[in-house]
Amino acid sequence: MSRSVLFATLLCGLPTIALAQDTPPPRLDPDKGWYFSGKGGPSFASLSGVQAQNGAATTEDSAANVVGAFGMAGGYEWSYRYHVPLRTELEFMNRTELTYDASPMLSTPGSGALASTVQNITTMARGYWHFPVGSRAWWPFVSAGLGWSHNTTKSQYTPSGGTMSKQKASSDDLAWSVGAGATFKLGPDVMNDVELRYVDLGKVDWGLPAGQDIQADGLGHFGATELVFSIRYMF
Repeated sequence: MSRSVLFATLLCGLPTIALAQDTPPPRLDPDKGWYFSGKGGPSFASLSGVQAQNGAATTEDSAANVVGAFGMAGGYEWSYRYHVPLRTELEFMNRTELTYDASPMLSTPGSGALASTVQNITTMARGYWHFPVGSRAWWPFVSAGLGWSHNTTKSQYTPSGGTMSKQKASSDDLAWSVGAGATFKLGPDVMNDVELRYVDLGKVDWGLPAGQDIQADGLGHFGATELVFSIRYMF
């Protein structure tokens, strides 16, 4: 073999040797990773630590109802393309009204009566970490979320010796959640999530006249334990 041919052969092989020493890029699979989902289920909502202005005590400082929670989400499963058992999504949830009745509203005589409901909407970024169990049909996960909570109260307040007036007030606060569940594969593009989670729903303020207003503003004062069923479609 001539020197020129040998030199050309070695020169052509240099890029191959250099590439072999570099870290290979993440391997991309042709599978689907994006999804959107519909969600719903019972929400065991509870309200506690309701306090009145000026240090007065309410006769009813807590309430608990089973309400409905429903919403939608969209996200991406990182495990499909990047082999990381992580799923992230943006979730919108609406919770029907929890009933609260403090009658009379304050413990002092002649303070009037209050009947009200509290309705909640959350916008939350959520993450799910999956654990492989050697199955292609199902796998468990833990979850956590952080976002914003919007609470709306609708009240009927009757002051002592006065006529009833209707009041509506809204408040926004931080919301967070933690949970655990499992994913079940129903078809090539359809997944079913079953999740048990706790959601802190933030602050509630009734927006009543000064001296008569009440609110719940503390960690866990307005929260819900939920069983959420989700149907996800991959694309």
